[in-house]
Amino acid sequence: MTLLSLHTLIGQGVIIVQTATLYTCCSQLHAWMAAPEVFRWILDTEPEWPCPDNIKAGRDAAPRWAQEPETKHALMLLPVHEQEKVLRFYHIRDAKLSLGSQLLKHCAIVRACNVPWPESIVSKDMNHKPCYVPRGGNNRKMEFNVSHHGSIVALAGCADNDIQLGVDVVQVDLSKDIPRVRQEGWSSWVNTYEAVFSDQEVQDIVSWEPRQHVSEEDTIKAKLRHFYAHWCLKEAYVKMTGEALMAPWLKDIEFRNVQVPQPTHGLLSTEGTAWGEIWSNVEVWLRGSRIADVKMELQALRDNYMVGTAVSSLTASILPYEILDLKNDIYSVAEPG
Repeated sequence: MTLLSLHTLIGQGVIIVQTATLYTCCSQLHAWMAAPEVFRWILDTEPEWPCPDNIKAGRDAAPRWAQEPETKHALMLLPVHEQEKVLRFYHIRDAKLSLGSQLLKHCAIVRACNVPWPESIVSKDMNHKPCYVPRGGNNRKMEFNVSHHGSIVALAGCADNDIQLGVDVVQVDLSKDIPRVRQEGWSSWVNTYEAVFSDQEVQDIVSWEPRQHVSEEDTIKAKLRHFYAHWCLKEAYVKMTGEALMAPWLKDIEFRNVQVPQPTHGLLSTEGTAWGEIWSNVEVWLRGSRIADVKMELQALRDNYMVGTAVSSLTASILPYEILDLKNDIYSVAEPG
């Protein structure tokens, strides 16, 4: 019922609405009219759950690392099947990312849907994307998406059934890529990924040049950041759809007007994390037609990360990233009091 029809019925004497009931109706209407909020979190796993130097990569590395007090504490907050998933990794850095990812999902459910930590069950939708489906349908459902690379875990979430989200974090690994680019040549290196990008995107990436004349190495670095800007946006978009890089239309979707957000040296958050520029005027095209009902955003993080976000709503409010502290923002939610 709209507010107008509600007032009309009251004026005609058809119904009598108590103050509390009217307040509830107006509150529900306000919530319906308010733009859904997309919250976004970052967790850096590098300083968390330290691993002794004598534990090397291998099949028994993660189980041994799990015996460390800090790691054991974090693992005990997860259901058994999620603990097992974390401990399957060969490298501790990957196990850390998995652990951080699981904790962020549960924290998002608890904070956004107001349910106790033990009831924050992570489900999967028809596209195998993680989500939260409350028991009995009395609480708010939630869509969220998680990405991790390097030491960073990123999560985007929204307690709105009609919103789809995709997030991707990418670390620009210059030490690995620059030698390959020099050996293969820029065009040849880019064409290695022709199955991911449209023909137009490949052409744009290959021909792109930095505006300022710089050294050969700096030119390669700038070209790589431009390449990874395209990659990050595409990953975020296809993750939003739930089909990831296996989507049959992957080469048909293309991003235009892609600008590379630059790191802002010296601009530090209170947590000491350097956030750079944001670029949100990206255009998404599919087979010659522009897709106009999706919000895209790309932001630089530190010197060598970028984070892409895709939201299937033009009215959604995309909140700035929040850097979470493990103890104050996650453990305090999992273990209140």
